Amino acid sequence: MAHRRAPVSKPHLQEDETNENESSELAPLSLEEECKKEKHNLRVKLWKASPFAVGLTESSWMDERSRPLKTTDAYGDSDIEPDHSGCLCCSAKVCPLLGAGRVGNMAVLRQSQHWVEEEVLDEETGILEKRKLSRTSLDIVVGPYWPMLVFVTYPLILVVTIWAFWGGIKNGAPKSLGLKALWLTCTIALVVSLAFTGCRDPGILRRQATLPDSTWRWSDQAQTYRPPGAYYDPDTAVVVEDFDHTCPWTGTAIGKRNLRAFHVFVFMVFVCLLLDVFLLTGVFG
Repeated sequence: MAHRRAPVSKPHLQEDETNENESSELAPLSLEEECKKEKHNLRVKLWKASPFAVGLTESSWMDERSRPLKTTDAYGDSDIEPDHSGCLCCSAKVCPLLGAGRVGNMAVLRQSQHWVEEEVLDEETGILEKRKLSRTSLDIVVGPYWPMLVFVTYPLILVVTIWAFWGGIKNGAPKSLGLKALWLTCTIALVVSLAFTGCRDPGILRRQATLPDSTWRWSDQAQTYRPPGAYYDPDTAVVVEDFDHTCPWTGTAIGKRNLRAFHVFVFMVFVCLLLDVFLLTGVFG
């Protein structure tokens, strides 16, 4: 499967948010410039308020739709994570129609709230207290390469499956019932494992502003501490726990929560290809 590892992290956020444009001190800002400045300040505010370890992106898919193709240094436009995937234009057009949320460059199709018990430091007493907090869970989320998943990977599976069924089972020589059952089972497993890989949270880290352990390292892109094995992925613009790689074929990053499903998917690809060959050639028929 074609894949690639994320490049080495590099800081990209301007530290001084109040002086984005030094020339503004010399001349009054126009109405358009004031709007851009306010928009950037709001963008940074929402970014830092996110519970997830994400890079600086547009606040919503509607904002992504109106984002200029050519960025400038004014008002932090150059600080926004570039479109490494080349597919964000598709997300900007489709996701608002589906009511999908945004976490980094990931499209959230369904999320839920659940209660968790955490130890929180009381600022007045300095004592750790256990409190119940509401936490957001990303139930169905797709990566920035979802157009490739929908329009390339799944159609390829569908075409090969129809070809094997039509030529090897329906119009082919009689095959053993066991081979047919095995082919059907493996094909279903292939489709399901791909869905679990491409539509599941890969392990997006929750933002950690304080250092929980000496082994954790600071990520400047996401403004968070990250544990060993967690890396910032510029394609998805999130920090992924146990990050392995970004796979365009599955549309998303591969990490802690979908790595096992990805391994099953890769294994089933080879198994299904072998079974398709057996059906079409009459081997073991």
